[in-house]
Amino acid sequence: MNLKEFRQKYTPIIDEYLKSHLENDTDNQKFGQIMAYSVLAGGKRLRPLIFLSTLASLGKKITDREIQIASGIELIHTYSLIHDDLPAMDNDDYRRGKLTSHKKFGEAEAILAGDGLLTLGIEWISRASQNIKLVEIITQAVGPNGMVGGQYLDIDSTNNDSVKDDAEFIKKMEWLKTGCLLQASVQMAYVYAECQDQNQISALDKFAYAFGRSYQIYDDLVDLVETSEQAGKATHKDEQEGKNNTLTLYGANSSRQQLQELIDQGKNAVAIFDLPLLGEFFDLYQKVM
Repeated sequence: MNLKEFRQKYTPIIDEYLKSHLENDTDNQKFGQIMAYSVLAGGKRLRPLIFLSTLASLGKKITDREIQIASGIELIHTYSLIHDDLPAMDNDDYRRGKLTSHKKFGEAEAILAGDGLLTLGIEWISRASQNIKLVEIITQAVGPNGMVGGQYLDIDSTNNDSVKDDAEFIKKMEWLKTGCLLQASVQMAYVYAECQDQNQISALDKFAYAFGRSYQIYDDLVDLVETSEQAGKATHKDEQEGKNNTLTLYGANSSRQQLQELIDQGKNAVAIFDLPLLGEFFDLYQKVM
């Protein structure tokens, strides 16, 4: 099975799980609908699919329990998007082609929806896996030393000339705010699958780093090359808002070169697996190359 077939099989299953269980697990129907609005607005389901693809690469059977863990990861990712779009953060009006949560329901409602998704996502992962290690991995990935810390660095560095040429700072910021959750999706899978093969674990770690590092470069290039209609959100914002990132530091050509190097590293790392699933995730980047 290739990635296209895998996505066609599991994306609808993830979507259905999110739709049915998000409503059932929220006592207040109206609040559940507010939470569900952003979750069900679309998206690539990239992180849950990476989790499931890693399991499949390791020969682990995918059942409802694994779908619940994957869906929990998606809830946590969506929480981060809701908060990222807030006026105090990126102040975006559209996400995935629809009004952002705060534009649709109000700022307070959006903040609470994000809070609800974060905690419910952790609950789903804990309940389905019954493995404290998975909870530890995901909470570290999104906490103050992970995604939240990266978002703080992003805010602190905006319109800050003291870091605009600091390559190590920018690399760290981008890794924390984007790479950590992608890496956690892989790590949770091989821990859950009880993988003991150190060669496989090493290969997966190398893939996770390459994909996590490269995804932010790709996303910044999308901001450059796509229209708002194509991206489903406002584009061409980074430079005018004083954002410091790989693209503003090196320019488009050099950023694409770095992206290609990471693609090659990641694909080579997971060539040891019989299924091509993980390496094919890098094909997502073709539209910006």
